[in-house]
Amino acid sequence: MTTAAVLSALLLAGCAKETTLHSGLEERQANLVMAALLDTGITCHKVPGEEGTWNVMVDERRFADAVNLLQKAGLPRKNHQGVGEVFKKTGMISSPSEERIRFMDALAQDLAQTICGIEGVIDARVHVVLPENDPFARHTLPSSAAVAIHARWDADLTDIVPSVKGLVKNAIEGLQYEKIMVTIFHDDPPKK
Repeated sequence: MTTAAVLSALLLAGCAKETTLHSGLEERQANLVMAALLDTGITCHKVPGEEGTWNVMVDERRFADAVNLLQKAGLPRKNHQGVGEVFKKTGMISSPSEERIRFMDALAQDLAQTICGIEGVIDARVHVVLPENDPFARHTLPSSAAVAIHARWDADLTDIVPSVKGLVKNAIEGLQYEKIMVTIFHDDPPKK
C-alpha cells in the first residue's frame, strides 16, 4: 500500500458521522452551547440554519453526552417574551382584566430574564401577585412576589439574594422588600 493510500484510509477512518444537536438557535445561544461542549472536550461546530439561525453539530457518538451536559447546564436557554411581545394587541378591544394579566406576565418574564443573566443561574421564574384592591377600602392586600432560581450545582448564590430582592422590589411599584421570597434550587453535581 502506498503512503497516500494509507493516509487516505486513516483520514476516512477518522471522519465521524455528525448529527444536529440543536437547530434554529440565535447565534448567542449557539455560542453558549458550543462553549459548554468544548469546555468538556466534546467537539462541535455551528453551521448556518434558516433565516439567520444556527445549528450546532456534534459527532453522533457523543450525542448522548452532549444532550446530558446541556440539560444539566440549562442550555440552550429559553427565550423569554418581553413586555413588547406580551402586550401585542391581537383583538380590537382588551378587557381591563386581560391587560392586567398581560402586564403581570410581562413584568414577571422581564425580571426572570434579567435574573437569568446572573453568573451561575441556569433558569429563573418570577411569580408576581398584584391584588386588585378597592381604593376606598380600609384594608388592602399587599403585593408579593416569589422568585425561583435554578442554579448550577457549584454556584453559591446566597450573596445575591438581597440584590435579587432589591431588583424585584424596584421593578414592582408598591412592593415591600419583606413580601419577596427568593428560593434557590441547585443541580446535582456531575457524576464522575
